[in-house]
Amino acid sequence: MGEQMASEDVSRVVALAWGVAAAPQRGPKRELSHERIVETAIEIADAEGLPAVTMQRVAQSFGYTTMAIYRYVATKDDLHQLMLDAAFADLAPPAVTGDWREGLGAWMGWLFEAYGAHPWVLDIPISMEALLMPSQMRLADAMLRTFRDLPATDGERLALLMSLSTFLRGMAGIQRDIAHEGAEVSAATKALIREVATPASLPALQPLIDSGAYFGEYPGESGASAEVTEEDFAIGFQVWMAGIAAVFESREAVPQEHPRPAPETPAEQHERAEVELAAGVAARKAAEQRVKVLYKEEAALRKRRDSAKELAKAAARAERG
Repeated sequence: MGEQMASEDVSRVVALAWGVAAAPQRGPKRELSHERIVETAIEIADAEGLPAVTMQRVAQSFGYTTMAIYRYVATKDDLHQLMLDAAFADLAPPAVTGDWREGLGAWMGWLFEAYGAHPWVLDIPISMEALLMPSQMRLADAMLRTFRDLPATDGERLALLMSLSTFLRGMAGIQRDIAHEGAEVSAATKALIREVATPASLPALQPLIDSGAYFGEYPGESGASAEVTEEDFAIGFQVWMAGIAAVFESREAVPQEHPRPAPETPAEQHERAEVELAAGVAARKAAEQRVKVLYKEEAALRKRRDSAKELAKAAARAERG
């Protein structure tokens, strides 16, 4: 690996992601690492969005100059790619057993929620380097394993992975963009659309406009929201599932282009144990983060309760006086 890393052809950002790039010889080694830099950048992006993540801003978070950051991560684009790979590493992935339908449903639902947790990842273009990083490759491996018993060739499995990823990012992107811009449609705007959208010009849409469904209004619901919900995602995904089943499940078994892997060696078992431990740590971190949120919500409820209690006491005193 050392000789390979010496080659100028090796992508440094990919090597960084896999933890096989040499640390800089100069710089604040104890306080900084590319992992800490990426973690801080993700915190900034979660709070303020991707445009707020600059090398200068990250450096200021540590109290260093921008040059100190460049010793660890060469460019802002590299930082973005590392952020993209690390974004889902702190979220606990689903533990899946069963057939391909159950496994694929669990993974797609988890990824859709993960995009909601870090919506800024949708602003980072997918590059070939990103697809070669550890978290992205583990996600791809997990998704491909759900297709293990589907009678499809290796090439078809990769094509399914790419198509489903496109659908997933598209739905998550629409959800993020509409939520950012504001989903509610004003009454005046709806009245305008109903006036200009005539049955002659938009015959298929016009009934949905009249009923309010096109604005996100449904019977029994108040207000208007065009937000892409989990239900919207589930309907689209059900269509994908039905299509995959229609194309592949009636096939006879497809000869495998590559033999099944041999039983794991002790070294491979150790590597798998490390991955499982990392997943456990991620689950624990996710739970701790959820507990922090719940504590904040509880504090707010207590404050509201105390305020209401004081108001009630004041009202009682006023009645007695």
